[in-house]
Amino acid sequence: MKNYDGLLITFEGGDGSGKSTHSELLKNYLSNKGISFFATREPGGTDFSEAVRALSKDMRFADKSNISELLLFEAARADIVEKRILPALKEGKVVIMDRFYDSTTAYQSFGRGLDRKMVEELNLFAAQGLVPDLTFYMRIAPNTAFERKGGVEKDDVMETAGDIFHRNVMRGFDTIVRENRNRFVVIDSTKPVAEVFAKISSIVESKLNEKSRERQC
Repeated sequence: MKNYDGLLITFEGGDGSGKSTHSELLKNYLSNKGISFFATREPGGTDFSEAVRALSKDMRFADKSNISELLLFEAARADIVEKRILPALKEGKVVIMDRFYDSTTAYQSFGRGLDRKMVEELNLFAAQGLVPDLTFYMRIAPNTAFERKGGVEKDDVMETAGDIFHRNVMRGFDTIVRENRNRFVVIDSTKPVAEVFAKISSIVESKLNEKSRERQC
């Protein structure tokens, strides 16, 4: 039983898949409809979590251990969940997240090779048991995504991890989706932005109507 009235919507996918673009479009869509929302990204959203974001990307620390990297992300998640996400959900807001813990499972388990059970247990611990109500998986091949965004950012630890790493991450996302079909919607991110967002907004509208009916019961 969820102890909040809000709606948690997450966008997942590889780098350059369109998560940020469609998160922004959804913010505008909800704003135009007068629906209260809180939007953030992971890692990020608080001073501490943004500092972790900068640290995680910093090439000076590219040789940090995989476990260190995982724990950084979990620490950032714990901070944003407690300070911003849970309060927003309890206020009945729609929370829009550009990445959540499915990314950690895909990147740190399937990509880095850490034990999946351990990663998922830490995910839920840091998230205080939160499970997204709806997750859009922006699916696109890594090479296509990087070409679309103009290449790999050479000063970003994760982006420079190599082709095999990013293909394993994609395999991870595909696996997570298959196991959680009840909350995932797979989006072909190679389609035109307007076409993709028309689908996303239609699904969100349906979910909002469903949530409204639940509140009335």
